[in-house]
Amino acid sequence: MNHIGDGSLLRRVNQSAILELIREQGPISRSEIARLLHISPATVTRIVTELLQKQVIQERGARLAPFGRRPILLEFNPRASLIIGVYVHRSMTGAISDLNGEILRRVAQPAEPGEAGIQQLIALVRTLYDMAREYELPVRGVGIGAPSIVFYREGVVAWAPSLGWRNVPLKALLEQALGLPVFVENEVNLIALGESWRGAGRDVDNLVCISLGAGIGAGIVLSGFLYRGAHCAAGEIGYLLPGTQYLGRSYEGFGCLEDLAGSVGIVRRAQEKLASDQSSILREWLEDKDVQLTAEMVLLAARRGDGCALQIVDEIADHLALAVASLSCVLDPHRIIFSGDLVEFADMFIERITARLNGALPYIPELVISQLGTDAAVLGALAMALFETDEGVFVQKMQA
Repeated sequence: MNHIGDGSLLRRVNQSAILELIREQGPISRSEIARLLHISPATVTRIVTELLQKQVIQERGARLAPFGRRPILLEFNPRASLIIGVYVHRSMTGAISDLNGEILRRVAQPAEPGEAGIQQLIALVRTLYDMAREYELPVRGVGIGAPSIVFYREGVVAWAPSLGWRNVPLKALLEQALGLPVFVENEVNLIALGESWRGAGRDVDNLVCISLGAGIGAGIVLSGFLYRGAHCAAGEIGYLLPGTQYLGRSYEGFGCLEDLAGSVGIVRRAQEKLASDQSSILREWLEDKDVQLTAEMVLLAARRGDGCALQIVDEIADHLALAVASLSCVLDPHRIIFSGDLVEFADMFIERITARLNGALPYIPELVISQLGTDAAVLGALAMALFETDEGVFVQKMQA
């Protein structure tokens, strides 16, 4: 959609800027807002009046002035309403937050696949809604993060292999069941929003967030806006082909890079090395027949200096370095943030990726680890719901 000349978007941008300034620098006067944002006093007065009516801001006394009328000060009211956010992955993690992103309550449970998972999600949001009623504040909306390409406007989950959801109209199903505004987004996009709002991306406008786990994906923020692409598939780096030998093949379920460097690929590499009689501490850990080999076990062995596991880390780092190089050359982000289920081991990959790319690129972005962990996606869901319900707080972090 072309937003050129869109008065509604301009109003929301101005509202966002005013509200964010009040939140960060309040108590603050109307005249100070106009001066700092270079917005006309009339526009500031009109938007402030709207925000006061919504109770998102409140007046707080007056500041002493050397002469003339003392200006009324404005401050942010984070408890004007509440937001529910849910991150659906291997588990469903739901939270209730105020408008400042302070998480008030949290619920987590293992995620079920298929239709049972959809009903589980509805029940979880109902539980959170009941909890929210205890605060005697209205619930503004619900943000949901799903591990899939999501057709954002329709709220349709295209294909989430881990959940068995294909072409699921999740937004419509949840809104019908709950009677609340619901917004559905790709989980990694929400992680990028969360990091941009409250995490390692707060001080930059161009960032990429890479999620490492069973799948590999990226959320992209350019010039402060979430970038989805023409088909809502921007950031699906799990489908990158890291070499000409991977051309001309079909990849069902997981993409090529995910199959090579995701959790499944890590486990498969370890199994192949163990089958070839390589020495490894993993053999000792797997003596108990009830223990299943996991990517986390392989990476923990590498951290403890296991030679076999360290070979795997080097192989995975090769593939991830190619992905980082591609993202860097095409997008030129200030920062790339690593997150996801394997984030606790990301430091081992960052060190190796940096070594592989030194001297090969015009600029290597700063590579850092998420500060928020699993909270990033929950905070991103909260931010999305805040924006879409016309609070306007996060319009600068997300393109509608």
